[in-house]
Amino acid sequence: MKQKQFEHAHAAFWQQLEQSLADKKNTEENFPAMYRQLCQHFALARQRGYSPALTDYLHKLVHEGHLQLYGVAVDRPMVLHRWLLQTMPQRVREEWRLMLLAIVAFFGIGLGVFLLVWFQPHWAYSFAEPHQLMKFQQMYQPDNIKIGRGGSEGDVAMFGFYIWNNVSIDFRTFAAGIFAGVPSLISLASNGMHFGVIAAWLSLDDSTRETFWSFVITHSSFEVAGLLLAAVAGMRLGFSLLSPGRMTRRHALMAASQRMFPVLVGAAMLTVIAAFFEGFWSASTSISAQTKYVVGGIGWLIVIAYFVFAGRGRNDAA
Repeated sequence: MKQKQFEHAHAAFWQQLEQSLADKKNTEENFPAMYRQLCQHFALARQRGYSPALTDYLHKLVHEGHLQLYGVAVDRPMVLHRWLLQTMPQRVREEWRLMLLAIVAFFGIGLGVFLLVWFQPHWAYSFAEPHQLMKFQQMYQPDNIKIGRGGSEGDVAMFGFYIWNNVSIDFRTFAAGIFAGVPSLISLASNGMHFGVIAAWLSLDDSTRETFWSFVITHSSFEVAGLLLAAVAGMRLGFSLLSPGRMTRRHALMAASQRMFPVLVGAAMLTVIAAFFEGFWSASTSISAQTKYVVGGIGWLIVIAYFVFAGRGRNDAA
């Protein structure tokens, strides 16, 4: 059914319900039935992809009807809890195809380049300049306790630097997705390639292997996950413009923006967590490499388990 036919068929009912809400006639015997019918209309409007103006109007009526029927406001303190443990992971799972594409673009390219450089080290010069490889090799020497930071007094400054650096990468990856998602994939592939060549190059050197992996293992779980989420959100916006369905491109973009907002906020949160570990934990020489490996492994398990299992079996109320 087209939207205009849907509106024509139910407009009188919505106006009647709207007037009932305005008059506070919550004692009407048929009000619960009217409220259930309204919820069905709202669900159909969302399922059929009707315009945001109509779905917003129906959502407003549903919200007012809920308040009038049950007489309680939304439990605000639970909103953040539900958002973190339900809405955000559900949104990510709903976009599993884009997430799989992002994972292949980053880890597939990264692993391919890593193996190429590992077995044929001279290929590293095809992906990076010699002075860049030398710079990384010097940075991760065991006697270089700073590992790119300004010493113990510079942890806070480096925390801010890592936030700025990681957020800028995530934002570019997200914003570029508006162009049919292709630039986001290129950004992921580029970052994966860069990581693959540096990881292989430093792993070939006994003096830098442990220093490098113990540095990246902990914060990489949050940093890479944030980058993947930013790419998924950007690609979804780009695809909404490329294939808007029955909506106009403006409405399709608005609808995709609303759906991807939790994913983008999740990307920002993971990036901040990654910067915290990178600034205060990863470069610390007072923590053994074995401890960092254990914590890093736990971090990866937590991130994977969160997006795979969190919110399963619950209705998405957002």
